[in-house]
Amino acid sequence: MIPTDTTISTELLRYLKKENLSISSFANKSRINSGTLSRFIKGQQPLSVSNLDLITEAMNLEEGYFYSLYANECIIQSSPNWRRLGPFIMRCSELDKLKCLDHVIGMMMDNLTYSSLLFDSAEALYRKGDREAALIIYKKVAESEKYQHSERLGMCQYRIFTCSLNSDQEHNLDCTIQFEAYVQRLPEVVQLDALEDLTNTLLSLQKWDKAKYYAREMGRISRFLYNAQNHNKSKNKKNNSTPKKPLFGYILYSDLLLGSIAAEKSNYNEALFYVSCYEDQAWIKESDKVSEDIKKKFIRWAKGNRYLYQVMNGDFQVIDEYIEYISSLENEILRALFRIIHAAIVHHWNIDKYLEQYESVIREHYEQGCVVGSYNQQIINDRFAIFLAEIGEYYINQGNIHKGTGFILDSLNVSYKINNTANIVKCCSTIEHIRHEIDQSDLRRYSQLMKEVYNRNEKKVDGYCVHS
Repeated sequence: MIPTDTTISTELLRYLKKENLSISSFANKSRINSGTLSRFIKGQQPLSVSNLDLITEAMNLEEGYFYSLYANECIIQSSPNWRRLGPFIMRCSELDKLKCLDHVIGMMMDNLTYSSLLFDSAEALYRKGDREAALIIYKKVAESEKYQHSERLGMCQYRIFTCSLNSDQEHNLDCTIQFEAYVQRLPEVVQLDALEDLTNTLLSLQKWDKAKYYAREMGRISRFLYNAQNHNKSKNKKNNSTPKKPLFGYILYSDLLLGSIAAEKSNYNEALFYVSCYEDQAWIKESDKVSEDIKKKFIRWAKGNRYLYQVMNGDFQVIDEYIEYISSLENEILRALFRIIHAAIVHHWNIDKYLEQYESVIREHYEQGCVVGSYNQQIINDRFAIFLAEIGEYYINQGNIHKGTGFILDSLNVSYKINNTANIVKCCSTIEHIRHEIDQSDLRRYSQLMKEVYNRNEKKVDGYCVHS
């Protein structure tokens, strides 16, 4: 612990005295110019972050040992200089000195001229994958510009949204509500990715109507930009602003999402209409390898989803074809079972052979939490919890109370972990309805799970869940 009245120079002088070293000797040891070191000690020249790190290393201290002092001496108490601040931000991120970073950025935001530079630093950290550090900066910049109708504010809120999503569904709903107000402030090409992320999150939250609205917006904007792009090409104009992937991919994905939403609302004829939309690719002009790979992916999805929506609509005869097709695709069988079990409950089918055939796949995902296909992870977690509950309901309807209860309890466990309150209530309702038929071992497991649920609820402070 560094005393509150100390400075980096006094610590260095104390070290030199203790080790009986001259400034020149320490300069050689630290690989810093002796004149630079002397001027720093005399208070005539501020220290760069790289030289601070060399001093720290030469004194055999842990990396970042002096960062809190450096923040006060060279950034907060003196005139801030971006040549020092920029590298300091990056080093704080690298060394996980996030409290120090938060403190410095907070002080810097008193000067709004730094907003642009700080935003660029956050973007650099975001691209490197240092999202926790980037999130600190995005929040500070967004707060400083909250009264501005700017694209930068929109970008900050978009990054805050994507960086903040986790497995807690109630938390994700809060993130979604906060971000919705800023979507239209983004440049149109960025809006496409934002609308995709927003729609996927709303799907995981089962907010079908809102998801439909944003999926349509993604389709509308991407069609407009695609037509404009081809029009500009004919005039030999170049648009420097391009989205992450080909524009036609957003159009196809919009139709895929709209089909999925229609199926969720049991509008299977509408869902099949959208399958035809992303299956028909004659209008697409691009033919490079990346584009061809994207088109093939949507053709594959169209074939699988056509089978799927026929099954959901009550056509039992195509289940074997659907299973055979989907089994040839890596990691997609579980997603197919999500739908088949629901159809079995609705249409009163016996699908024991399919559940038995893939029971090991279901158990593996439950025990190891492996990724299923390429779909958004929040959606998969949510669907898997519902899937387990529906397997339980299926077996209970078949008269196999013990096996059904086991799956209901598995669903309750997953729902607790992702904070899916609606499914927790559903599982509890099912258990209470058949409590008199459940054996003691299952009741004990149920009791233990409910203790965990109650304990977490007791940790809620001011409406926010505090996780231990």
